[in-house]
Amino acid sequence: MAIVEELSKNYRLGNQIKMLHDLSIVFFLTVFSATTYAEQVPLAVMPDKHFSYFESYCLNCHDAETEKGSVNLEDMSFDLGTIESAEKWQKVLNSINSGEMPPEDKKQPSDEDKTVFLESLSKQLVIARKLLSDTGGEITMRRLNHREYENTIEALLGVKIDGSELPDDANSGGFDTAGASLFFSSDQFEQYLKLARRALDQAIVTGPVPETKIDRIEAETEANKRARSLFRYYKDGYTRWAQWKAAKGKSPTKFGFVDRDQAEFRKRNWDLEGIATADYLARKETGNGALLTVYHPTPNVALAIPNEAPAGKYLVRAKVGLTGRHDPTRTFLEVGFRGEKVDGQVEGVGVIDCRKVNALMRHAEVIEFEVELPALEKPLAVDVDVNTEKNVTPERVIAFRQRHFNSHQAAFTPFQASVKATGFPSEPALWIDWVEWEGPIIEAWPPAGHKALFFETNRKKDEAYAKAIIERFALRAFRGKQPEPEFINRLVNLYSQERIGKTFEQALKQPLSIVLASPGFLYLREPAPNENAKRKLKSEELAVRLAYFLWSSPPDEALLVAADEGELETAAGLARQTNRLLADKRSMEFISSFSHQWLHMERLDFFQFNHELYSEFDDSVKAAARQEVYETILNVIRRGSPIGELLKSDTIVINDLLADYYGMEKVHGSHFREVTVPEKVPRGGLLGMAAILAMGSDGERTSPVERGVWVLRKLLNDPPPPAPANVPQLSRLEGKLLPARKLLEGHMEQAQCAQCHQSIDPIGYGLEHFNAVGLWRDTELVSGRHRNTKEFPIDDSGTLPNGAKFDGFFELRDRIAEHEGQFTRGFVEHLIEYALGRPYGFSDQDFADRVLSYGEEQGRTLNSYIRAVVVSKQFKQK
Repeated sequence: MAIVEELSKNYRLGNQIKMLHDLSIVFFLTVFSATTYAEQVPLAVMPDKHFSYFESYCLNCHDAETEKGSVNLEDMSFDLGTIESAEKWQKVLNSINSGEMPPEDKKQPSDEDKTVFLESLSKQLVIARKLLSDTGGEITMRRLNHREYENTIEALLGVKIDGSELPDDANSGGFDTAGASLFFSSDQFEQYLKLARRALDQAIVTGPVPETKIDRIEAETEANKRARSLFRYYKDGYTRWAQWKAAKGKSPTKFGFVDRDQAEFRKRNWDLEGIATADYLARKETGNGALLTVYHPTPNVALAIPNEAPAGKYLVRAKVGLTGRHDPTRTFLEVGFRGEKVDGQVEGVGVIDCRKVNALMRHAEVIEFEVELPALEKPLAVDVDVNTEKNVTPERVIAFRQRHFNSHQAAFTPFQASVKATGFPSEPALWIDWVEWEGPIIEAWPPAGHKALFFETNRKKDEAYAKAIIERFALRAFRGKQPEPEFINRLVNLYSQERIGKTFEQALKQPLSIVLASPGFLYLREPAPNENAKRKLKSEELAVRLAYFLWSSPPDEALLVAADEGELETAAGLARQTNRLLADKRSMEFISSFSHQWLHMERLDFFQFNHELYSEFDDSVKAAARQEVYETILNVIRRGSPIGELLKSDTIVINDLLADYYGMEKVHGSHFREVTVPEKVPRGGLLGMAAILAMGSDGERTSPVERGVWVLRKLLNDPPPPAPANVPQLSRLEGKLLPARKLLEGHMEQAQCAQCHQSIDPIGYGLEHFNAVGLWRDTELVSGRHRNTKEFPIDDSGTLPNGAKFDGFFELRDRIAEHEGQFTRGFVEHLIEYALGRPYGFSDQDFADRVLSYGEEQGRTLNSYIRAVVVSKQFKQK
């Protein structure tokens, strides 16, 4: 307990942090005071005379009783001295300026009245913005989120860990960089300590370099063993069923069945799967290889890496060829770890990569994948299907399969349909000769993480060296902030206690794990002299903030040197480092995490897509579609292209899998690259991407409402208000075979619905030629409850909220591209929120205006807006 009491003295960040530790139970109380800004006396006030304007033109619809659009102006304060009040007045200004309010069918103010009101309001908002610019924008000190924690551990120790068991990063409506949502509770310290120890166990190595092994498995060895076992099972059931039928009148229990139902079930097993398995075993291709079937008997060919194999990088290979009799969409080989639960059964494959197979069987090609083998926390149950003679857990079974839905039912449905229609399952697309694993792949020994810890190889392993290791590691872990001497001394004492009966390296693991579970590591610390003080960040603090913004990981040596030499003190130097970080591959951490949250791409995983309707939109396509969004944004940044290319472009960034999905030719290889869009192909820009379009569905049908809302929020930066409470369902049309457009016309029948849906729905209509998974369709096929269907022509014309008309997708995209300014402002507002780790507010509007002005001067390039945020006063201060 004494060590923990001393550890707590090392941190005085706002309120005192107390940490209690007895080497097995830890209580970690973290009460951090957020840096807040002193409120100032508000001086921005709308004159009372303008209440008459409200009374005449606004309150009929927006009073306490009516609250049309959930807006009540009746009791709105004329004092603009608070963020809340100023934001409301800003919305009023925007609505009147845009001509949206008062509506055309309502009483209109004279030009003079309108001008006087808007002029007065604009002036007061300018005053309010200046007054509030130093009072809003509270930045809360925050812990590392999951991504940052994993990346920081890897940067320090050179090992990859899974941080999914750590505290949730969820922040509804915001980003995972928001300090206010990155809380920490006392019982979570144990989790951090456990993960730290696991990482150190993997990073600290002793003994000779591990031997790199290669283990090859002939595919037919496993596949035929499985097929013969299944065949015996099916044949046994059928034989006993036949004997029961022949012995008329006897009970099925006499033949080993529980009851009649089980007997008939085993007969159906034989008819459906037994005959198919017999056919599989009789094929000549299965004599020296395995045919990959969608369902039994060979849904995948697996290899197992033994438990004693160390964690790290491995190569897995398969010699594979095309059968020549197949569905072209299934000519892709997937690889992943087996053991994922699917439909309640541990049959799934967690797909990690997918490659197109181009060679026929007689010229089979070797396809290689790189996988990261996880460390085993403790021995688990041995896998019973693969290589049972070896000590292997399901977590270490790697499976190869032909591309298809990761669903038991999705595999069974086409299998069943084919057997019923032809007597045999559908023709396999892929044949595998052999599979093998090679590893661990050792690039250096000892690994870089070990060498960074034990930095003097010839030094005596005594207490002095242990202290030097702990002190140096703590300095790195705390990102340049010097730990207090008492903290180091107590950790050295702990090392000394651990040293009894342990090696030098083993004794260091406990004190080093304490470092990785302490506030100096877990929190991005930017201490201020007092709660209400603002200050400019020191160069080394700015380096940390910049690195975590663009890499979600600590600064590298070059950035630390730049900070030390004063380069980050100048706008030009800071811009150079920003460009360098964006050019580094680690910037994909920023692009993927920011884009995923900004565009609300979590919706892509909200529901299962109907595998019968959309069999082509499987796990691999969905992953590639998601990656297309990230790779496109990366491409725009790397090429220094205008942000408008995200709205409309004559190129797309895809790989061979997506090219096949989009019906485009001459794209070879699994890597993403920029491709020119053929004329009249509806791709180019976010609106043409499968991931974006699939988010606007429920997995069965398209949702013009979801698509329209997404466009308003993300592309036009004009989010509609939330739906009013207790809105009745459109029950009058429920269950009828109607196209989406006809169904949604019911929204116009309810006044509380019409006010929003007249702006939302028409945008969604413009995307109706894309089905629920983003593929082009010429008609809409609607299915009823009893499998009856009806086809309808698609009317994809509509009107934007500003009255601009469009006829079809291409015109809709053109009209939206004309609003590049609105889109850019929305992007910048979200970028500010992500970069500063706090909500974007009213007081940030001038900040956003300066970022937008800088971007305009730089050709509206995406990276210019990022640079403008980084060189801003707000980014450089606490």
